Amino acid sequence: MSEIMIVRRLLPTLALLAQRVRANGCHDAAGKVITGLAQPEESFCTAGALGEETPTIELFRHKDPKTRGEAPYPFPPDRKYNTSGGPVSGKINVHLVPHTHDDTGWQVTVDQYFASEVFYVIDTVITTLAADPNRKFIYVETAFFARWWEQAPDEKRATATRLVQRRQLEFINGGWCMHDEASPLWTAMVDQTTRGHQFIFKHFGPEAAPKGTWQIDPFGHSNTQAWLLSAEAGMESLFWGRMDWQDRTMRYERKQGTNGFEWVWQGSRSLGSSAQTFAGNLFGRGAGGYSSWFSFEGSGAQVNDDPALFDYNVDQWVDKFVQNAREQASHTQDAEHQIWALGSDFQYQNADQPRSGIRVHADQWYRNLDKLIHYVNLNGSVNAFYSTPSLYVDQKKRWNGTYELRTDDIFPLADDSHNYWSGYFTSRPALKRQVRFATGVLASARQLEVVTQTTAKEVDRPSAKHAPVVGSSWTDSFEGTVGVATHHDGMSGTERQDVTDDYAMRISSSQKEVEAGIGLAVSKLLKLERGAVSHCHCHAADDCLNISVCAATTGKDAFTIAAWNPLAHSVSEVARIPVSGGRWSVTDGVGRAVPSQVVPLDERTKELPLLYLNSFGLSTRQVAEAKARLENKADHVLMVALESLPPVGLATFHAAADAESTVARAAPPPVDVAGEAAQAGEAAEAPAFAEAADTVVESDVFSLTFDGASGLLKSLTNKRSGATTALAISWGWYNSSVGEPRSECVFMCPDGTAGPIPVDTPWLPPVARHSDGRPMPNNWGKEVIAGHTWYTDSNGKEMVKRAGASLKDGEVEFMEPLNETMCGCNDIHAARRPSALAAGRKLQSGPAVFSFW
Repeated sequence: MSEIMIVRRLLPTLALLAQRVRANGCHDAAGKVITGLAQPEESFCTAGALGEETPTIELFRHKDPKTRGEAPYPFPPDRKYNTSGGPVSGKINVHLVPHTHDDTGWQVTVDQYFASEVFYVIDTVITTLAADPNRKFIYVETAFFARWWEQAPDEKRATATRLVQRRQLEFINGGWCMHDEASPLWTAMVDQTTRGHQFIFKHFGPEAAPKGTWQIDPFGHSNTQAWLLSAEAGMESLFWGRMDWQDRTMRYERKQGTNGFEWVWQGSRSLGSSAQTFAGNLFGRGAGGYSSWFSFEGSGAQVNDDPALFDYNVDQWVDKFVQNAREQASHTQDAEHQIWALGSDFQYQNADQPRSGIRVHADQWYRNLDKLIHYVNLNGSVNAFYSTPSLYVDQKKRWNGTYELRTDDIFPLADDSHNYWSGYFTSRPALKRQVRFATGVLASARQLEVVTQTTAKEVDRPSAKHAPVVGSSWTDSFEGTVGVATHHDGMSGTERQDVTDDYAMRISSSQKEVEAGIGLAVSKLLKLERGAVSHCHCHAADDCLNISVCAATTGKDAFTIAAWNPLAHSVSEVARIPVSGGRWSVTDGVGRAVPSQVVPLDERTKELPLLYLNSFGLSTRQVAEAKARLENKADHVLMVALESLPPVGLATFHAAADAESTVARAAPPPVDVAGEAAQAGEAAEAPAFAEAADTVVESDVFSLTFDGASGLLKSLTNKRSGATTALAISWGWYNSSVGEPRSECVFMCPDGTAGPIPVDTPWLPPVARHSDGRPMPNNWGKEVIAGHTWYTDSNGKEMVKRAGASLKDGEVEFMEPLNETMCGCNDIHAARRPSALAAGRKLQSGPAVFSFW
């Protein structure tokens, strides 16, 4: 075979390899940094081993042993390294910040991580810090530290307390976890941060309060994090590790008025300059985006300073250190100070603990860093010392220059032209909903606890598996489980299925205590006997499922609803309550009729409780008994319009079965939905109801027409203008891409546009709900207009201006112009409410909490 033929056959393979290499962080299959990359590309690479930089000196080990003389850096005669020191004026000062990143759930559950990894991280760091007063360490995830504290002996606790007092061990962020910034409401972010701070204050005093935030692993960053969870929370800085590749290139090259990777972030338009935060993306090359210049993984990556050994390399390490520091200084405002984050996932645990994957333990980290500080300072080109983000920011505040002012947020991120961090905006929606619902329940429970002075002793239903205790409230365990689930690999939906199940189980289990407390508190307000009130999702039977099951109302011919509004303004809600029978009437607390409607439950919804049935190992008789026990006795849903619920207050409504009622009205039977094969152009057998008339559902403003043959939405008519618009809702399915670019829970990258789903089973029954319109004051709008300029909320707090396909005045390029949203480059999270430019402000509503008796 000719050489030309061989090359031709190899070209497709080489092209594929080149594509995969580019997507693999600029490394080859062996993990080596690819040569010939431009400097901006190299800065995106993950941390490499010693030798990725070309030495600027002749290395001692390469010299002729007969003529090379003494080693360039003398081995300390007392075998002790000088790690003292601090900033030196006129030099490049490298602030070395040892840290670990400990996910409160991801590949395994929070407790599994603690038992197998994190206990040993914290326990070993405490001992290692105590061995040298110059060493420092920062820690984030208080849920783990609280677990360690509960198991640590008194002498270890005392050592930890001394280290915190000496600022060797510094809490940063101070949250129960490192929360996601896209999915949670601001209330959930505040709740979990507050819980972590309460633990710190309880055991170490207010002087241990964190001074900065450290969000190195979340997949994007919100304005709310910058102003509410940083500046307004008393923390003056915010650092992270992930950055959009085009934004990073632009800042690396200082284009469009940018000046490197640090700026002042003014995240709140309403508070303006009063809520500014010093913010920055960590610079170096970091595993997982954590940006560290160093990795001590492997036997060849250790700092060897003994000339008697064959692998003497301290001169090469010092040369690398100086090169890296000068490189970072050339892209940093106030180049005299720079921060290096030293660590990664579950790093700094002890050597004798069995480990999953490569973990550099504490002795290994600190021994190598001690050597580097000692010898780099002997070299004198730059100055190195142990530091923390708060000490670093103290130095930055002394600079007389002007930092860039930034007001936008950091969503969505892209690693390269085809990998956008937008898939997690919709991953695991059930867990997202559960955390959101639990956050609302928690807010109401706290209010009712304070208003009624209900204590945990009165509730007397402690959680079976209590989270590490922080307070004495009956909401304490619930706060801990919801707080853990707001983790950036929790509510975000990027964790494994068994970990998702663990989050859901923890929330559900601890919520039972809170529901008992709510029921008791409401009974106090209404002056009823204990046990008279059952909170919604009361677990009177097996766990309730959404709208379809309620043991407190099903089978009864009358009950009373107590609705608690936790917001500071009046709201209107629609309560959906499972009932038996099709005709009901509802009145308010003074006997006035309340608008209501009764809707039949479809068969698929009735079957939902059977999902709890695990028939493994059961006999036929046992399966039949379990089905009978799980059978949903409800056959309808009573929908009640609860108008003008009082702010932070309670309202009651009475529901009664009444065959003669003119208020409650039974809905027509649901229209069957045909398969969608016809939409795909496939031949389909005509259904039996093909000649049925269209169904029209209308309010005072709009009418919706559903096709009589297919049951699908057909058109929408504006009754005021008379305009009719063809409108259809179809169900589609994206297939994930194969190879690169990849598609997963984090990255949204299908292999093409969505295709239709032939619906030939009742597993996906679409339901259209239409409510009477309400006039909005001051021309506040609700429309979403897909224009060039629009707004989304930032964690449900303030609005953020969006301009389609924009990044720093248009300095951005989309690699798939025909379908920009295919790979998520225009996907934006909206925690609560998107709006168009003309829509202006929005009403912020919140869930009411319902109880029955």
